[in-house]
Amino acid sequence: MIEYDYDPHNLPQDILAAIGFVATCSSQTEGIVEMAIGGCLGVTVEYAAAVTTHMNAPMRDQTLRAAAEIRLDDLDALDELDRILDAVNAAFSKRNLYLHKMIGTDPQGKIFSTSITARGSVDVEIIPLTVASILKDGMAIYEAGMNLMSFMGRHKLSPKFPTAHRSRAHKRKAARKKRREKLLRGK
Repeated sequence: MIEYDYDPHNLPQDILAAIGFVATCSSQTEGIVEMAIGGCLGVTVEYAAAVTTHMNAPMRDQTLRAAAEIRLDDLDALDELDRILDAVNAAFSKRNLYLHKMIGTDPQGKIFSTSITARGSVDVEIIPLTVASILKDGMAIYEAGMNLMSFMGRHKLSPKFPTAHRSRAHKRKAARKKRREKLLRGK
């Protein structure tokens, strides 16, 4: 019986750095998708953040496609966006191999990811990893985001920035609660 080591403390630093690269590229690409939604909706970055921040990836994808279909009249541009978003989704599936699966080593020190699925039946797959393969997938995620960013620029789909700072501290729940308490005390 082979004993696998899944302790993250025992992974080589170059593997951990490569996984960090994937995570950072993923976060950036997710942010670009959120900005694209705001641009298609024609709202500021504040409103875009209010709508998209807690959306899961499939919801962002479908929201962006739906908003773009309303915003864009150019059918070729919509086809191009579909291809770009398909590439973003494919890139995000690569991310899942590193950020949502267990990574370990075998007794010879080889690195792998354990992919377990349970759709109808349980399947386990051991996928070998190298620093080069992880970095390659990170670059695919980065490039997918940059392609979407370029598309946004060509079609003027960037969300707007507010013209002035809008203080909202007095509107937050805690501030409103203090205000109500003060009113009840007659002050």
